[in-house]
Amino acid sequence: MLGRRRNAATVDDDRDVVVEHGPSLAKGPALIAGSLLTAFGLCALLKNNDFPSFSSSFPDATQQGTNFLGFEVNGWTAFFCITAGALVLFGAAQHHLAKMMSLLVGLALAACAVIAIVDGEDVLGLAAANFWTKLGWAAAAAFLLITALMPRRRRERVVGAPATAAGPATTRGDRTVADEPVARRRRFGRPAVRDDAATTTGDTGAVAPTEEERTRVIERDPAR
Repeated sequence: MLGRRRNAATVDDDRDVVVEHGPSLAKGPALIAGSLLTAFGLCALLKNNDFPSFSSSFPDATQQGTNFLGFEVNGWTAFFCITAGALVLFGAAQHHLAKMMSLLVGLALAACAVIAIVDGEDVLGLAAANFWTKLGWAAAAAFLLITALMPRRRRERVVGAPATAAGPATTRGDRTVADEPVARRRRFGRPAVRDDAATTTGDTGAVAPTEEERTRVIERDPAR
C-alpha cells in the first residue's frame, strides 16, 4: 500500500498542474447586500435629512427620528447605511476585496447595533435607531460576516500526462485530468516523424525514404 502511494506521487510530480480560478462565492452576496444598504439609505435620506450637530450631540445626546417602513431614521442613520453599502459595492469588483470590505463593514454595523442596544435610542448621540433599526443592522452585519468567509471555487487541470495514457480527458470533481498526451512537434511547428513511418518496398525488404528525406535530396541535387 505504501508503495502504491509513492508511485502515485511520482506520477503527479511528472505532470504540470494548472490551477484555474472559478467563480467567487463572495462577490454575489456582497453585491446584493451593498445594493440593499445603499438603496435603503438613499430612500431614508429622502424621508428625513435632519443631521444633528456633531459638536453638540456627540456622544451623549438623545435623538428621535422619523418612522420609515418601521425603521426609525434620521440623516445620520441614512448616512451610515449609504456609506456601508457603497463600500461593499466597491469591494464586490474582486474576490479578496469583497471579502475584506464585507468583514470591515460587517464589524462596523455590528458595532452600531451593539452601541444602539446599550444606549437604547441612538448611536453615539447621532443616528436615531429603534428596535427594527437595530435588528436590521445586526442582520446586515451577520450576513456580511458570513460573506467574508465565502471561498472561491477553483479547478486543477493536469497537463503533460505520460505517453502511455491515451483517451479523452476525464473530470473528477473539481480536478480535470487530461489523459491524452500532448503531441510533440518539431521545428517550425511540423509534427514529429514517427519511427514506424518508414515503409518497405517489394520483396527485397529495402526501406523507402520518407517524404521529408526525398525533399532534402532534391534540394541538394537540383539536376534531378
